[in-house]
Amino acid sequence: MVRWPGAWAAVARAAQALPPRSRLRRALLRRNALSGWGAWVREDLDLCLVRFAPDWHYDAPPEWLIAGMAGVYRGHAGLREWSADLRESWEFLDHTPLEVVDAGDVVAFLCRIRLRARSSGIELDSHLGQVFWMERGLIVRERDFSDWDEALREVGIPVAAEGSGRQGPVTSAS
Repeated sequence: MVRWPGAWAAVARAAQALPPRSRLRRALLRRNALSGWGAWVREDLDLCLVRFAPDWHYDAPPEWLIAGMAGVYRGHAGLREWSADLRESWEFLDHTPLEVVDAGDVVAFLCRIRLRARSSGIELDSHLGQVFWMERGLIVRERDFSDWDEALREVGIPVAAEGSGRQGPVTSAS
């Protein structure tokens, strides 16, 4: 993937052209997610970057920002900066996708994320909703949410009434 990013992009475009209910598309999406998050945890940013468009845009969740961090990151340089900013404060222990909602050009992942603060050693074990907008097979925009229902609303998936305790979508676009 890293040696031939153009070939990767062509395969990603072909997979994105498949219908969201396609078994092949779902298998490729699952494989790509596991590979991408594995690369992120290993700090293999070159392998991560092939999945992202050169004009990628990321709005960082305000609750994750510490003094000196940007609120918006753009492009491949921005992804590297976001990674450096996060890793300055946190050590990644695990980042595992648990559920996926494929709505065509927008994909939402419910993930389990485990982090350890570098200075205090305090561990965080939490769920994270990530929404990715795709164009031409590459990620062009990303938003992260600490609330899965909020991530689903961003994708346009209806959610159950407040206080239901439900963790997933009422209806699935996948």
